[in-house]
Amino acid sequence: MMRNRLLTLSIVVLTLGMLVLATHDVRAETPLVVKVENAIRSTEPGWQCTRGILNAPPPLVPSQRPLVVEAWDHTSKSGTRESVEVMIFQVDSSTDAKTSLSPVRQDKVARGWKVKRLKIGEEGYLPTLKNGGRFEIQFCKGTIVASVSSDSFPLVDRFAQIVAAQIDSA
Repeated sequence: MMRNRLLTLSIVVLTLGMLVLATHDVRAETPLVVKVENAIRSTEPGWQCTRGILNAPPPLVPSQRPLVVEAWDHTSKSGTRESVEVMIFQVDSSTDAKTSLSPVRQDKVARGWKVKRLKIGEEGYLPTLKNGGRFEIQFCKGTIVASVSSDSFPLVDRFAQIVAAQIDSA
């Protein structure tokens, strides 16, 4: 009896897990995501992409849907491991996109972070951890909101520019 219950529970959990992964993969195959990934692969050869699943509190904007959450990893010539996280979301309107950036616009960030305005997209920001140990570029263009983060500002800037260029051409 107990064994049957455990087997049934296992099957349900596996089925739900496959459903979540299938749903995630469908979202990740949007034309914009494919263009961004292809552009990164051609501009940054040797970087490996690992897609993830977003586990976060509910978004500020109810219409916000994740298109992709991924990490790009690479080992530099000096042997240092480098990583860049890219998250791309879609919302229903450009007003929603700008609203989703309101916490950084209003400097409502975690302690130790400072925010500077950045010229990228229609509205962009550069939150930086006080000691320069972490950087993130958040920006919006039309109904797309993107976040690119890493321990390296040059990497964050390069990858954010690649993402922004693909939004322009989508």
